Amino acid sequence: MPLRSSAPPRVIAAPLPIVRLASREQVDVVSPAVLPVTAVPVRIRVIAANRQLFDDTLRVTRNAGASYQESRSEAPEAVCTGDRYYGSQERYSLNISLNLRDETPVGPAVNISVNWQRPSSGVSCGGEGTRAVQLSQTVPLAPGQSTTVQGDAGLVVTISR
Repeated sequence: MPLRSSAPPRVIAAPLPIVRLASREQVDVVSPAVLPVTAVPVRIRVIAANRQLFDDTLRVTRNAGASYQESRSEAPEAVCTGDRYYGSQERYSLNISLNLRDETPVGPAVNISVNWQRPSSGVSCGGEGTRAVQLSQTVPLAPGQSTTVQGDAGLVVTISR
């Protein structure tokens, strides 16, 4: 038995009311739903393996987070011979995400997520690989405060407002 599809629902739009002014004076009307929101600058510094991976300021609001991504893929310094190793590559990446959480029980907070990927160290033929570390945490961060979060593999993230 074939399925019958019903017609889509009809949408009827009501016209907006027209407001007429008695005089020719200009009136600025700002809807409460369209109030400007000031972005919050959050400074973030990411250090791993005794080197700085990122140090910059990203802007966030309650409704708009911020993110940063970088990646690199290349052949290793020494390529192993043989059919088995034709596709070996070294991969590096850094992904950062920030979200403002201003309605937490402890006050304003920032949710931070950092993912760092790099080639395995000491790789030889037959031992290709990648190591990754991920840190995801919500930390209290009021204006003027700074906090440092430590992850695995020497990952250190410092954020401040």
